[in-house]
Amino acid sequence: MHMQKQDNKNNFNLRMKYGKYFFLFLFSVVLFGLFKIQVIDYSIYSLKDKKTRYEKVKIPVCRGTIYDRNGKILAMSVPVYSVGIDTWVINNLKEKNLDDIEEKKICDCLGIEKQILKEKTKKPYAILKDNLTVEEYQKIKDEYEKGEIKGIYFVRNYKRVYPNGSHCCHILGFIGKDGNGLEGIELFYDNLLRGREGVVLYLKDGKGNLIPTINKVLIPPEEGKDIYLTVDSNIQFMVEEEIKDGLKNFNSNSISEIVMDPENGEILAMANVPDYDLNFPSKFPESYRRNRCITDFLEPGSVFKIVTGTAAIEEGIFSPYNIIFCENGKYFVRGHYVHDTHKYGDLSFIDVIVKSSNIGTIKIALSLGEEKLYEYCKKFGFGQLTEIDLPGEIKGVLRPLEKWSNYSITAVPIGQEVGITSIQGIRAMAVLSNGGYLVWPHLVKKVTLPDGKDFFKVPIKKRKVISERSCEIMKGALLKVVSEQGTAPLASIEGYKIYGKTGTAQKAENGRYVHGKYCASFIGFLTQNNSNIIISVNVDEPKPLYYGGVVAAPIFKNTMWRILQYCDVPPDNNHEEIKIVLEKKGKK
Repeated sequence: MHMQKQDNKNNFNLRMKYGKYFFLFLFSVVLFGLFKIQVIDYSIYSLKDKKTRYEKVKIPVCRGTIYDRNGKILAMSVPVYSVGIDTWVINNLKEKNLDDIEEKKICDCLGIEKQILKEKTKKPYAILKDNLTVEEYQKIKDEYEKGEIKGIYFVRNYKRVYPNGSHCCHILGFIGKDGNGLEGIELFYDNLLRGREGVVLYLKDGKGNLIPTINKVLIPPEEGKDIYLTVDSNIQFMVEEEIKDGLKNFNSNSISEIVMDPENGEILAMANVPDYDLNFPSKFPESYRRNRCITDFLEPGSVFKIVTGTAAIEEGIFSPYNIIFCENGKYFVRGHYVHDTHKYGDLSFIDVIVKSSNIGTIKIALSLGEEKLYEYCKKFGFGQLTEIDLPGEIKGVLRPLEKWSNYSITAVPIGQEVGITSIQGIRAMAVLSNGGYLVWPHLVKKVTLPDGKDFFKVPIKKRKVISERSCEIMKGALLKVVSEQGTAPLASIEGYKIYGKTGTAQKAENGRYVHGKYCASFIGFLTQNNSNIIISVNVDEPKPLYYGGVVAAPIFKNTMWRILQYCDVPPDNNHEEIKIVLEKKGKK
């Protein structure tokens, strides 16, 4: 009996011992589990907890403002507010629901029905109304600040506004619903304009709804930078008005015009018609939104003769008064006939440019040779991007020399087999205006921080490509073009020295020239009284008149005259003195 009791006692002790070990083991497992959770895997569970209890929300920022060169606002972002209701706050204030008076005030301020308000307030976090008008926002804000309405909050966003509608539309471009730039300056400088969104950490309630009144800013928002363009808004308005009138007067498909400072490449105006309203871009055809000045190319026609002529002078092959026989208007060369619009005989080198003789220009090119002609085409920037600060620019068409045909030497000099953009054309003419420099055309003058301090100023870039002597000789020819002797007397302005060149190019489709379809152009400039202005006009398919001197030149003249008055550029005194002398002689 004693032995049995002893065995039972031993068994009990053994069970207790193993029980202790077992519970010690379980405790160790639990302790290790807690240690693993609290120490080893702390970061993992902490992250999970944060994701469960908190939510990151981005804070929208104000996009940078775009100004013209004089500080006039062209594009801006204005704050728009939405109002929400936080029933979590209301419940914590021991208000089960909105009372009738408060409910009526909210409905009156927002212009919504009571039933809609009641449906909205069933959710702990709900937007009552998006994009409040200025009046709605101010009304409900005043009530909230007076304490008449509780448990509401405001969500701020921004709306892009273009105060002048279609003004500068092809320069500015627009933004999408996500706030990113889609066209023009808005797209090209998007990284600078859009700034950096902030990030706020909001606490969630037990049901996972955000509690907007309890938050912590993780990343402060950084507003976008402001951009000042080289564009003069007043000149831009003038250009837009003139090309709209031209579209009606000459019954054309489209017109593009550029005004530039030839000395530094600053674009003072750039416009196309048809155009579109920047505030409602989707309501217009896609073709209206295309900036034809940089995206469309055309055969330049006679405008390209400035390249051939300048190359011949620069290489010393011709002097200004060398005589060239122009075959009385018909010339057989390289297996085909070339014609002039008039039956010219002997013309001086200068008059070949002035009269725009195809035959004379081809003879100059044949003396120059294919390699030299191609070299000068590249010097003037053709077949290359100008690198203007706008998206979508094309480089045009200038075939490599090895792909020229036997016929090319008779086509390229007179602006055929070549495709150029308006911006390339005006940059090439600017070389003769500024004494031989190829400039970088650009639209942005400087970028500033939100506090007004300069972030950076855009540098002027240009390189010497032609001697000043050659430019002066060619300017002599271009001055005569804009006279009764030349092809563009309709571009002349009394009292001012206007230089320029016309172009009338037949359009090609499917590799063949189409009868009755032309592109008329004129590029002209003025360098007088420290004023440097160059203007390019391209008119697509004018009807029934289609010559550059008849269609594009008058648009140029009207624009230039208005700019001269706006910039207060006086006429040339010598010109007035000559005029007085001539008038006196006439009276005798």
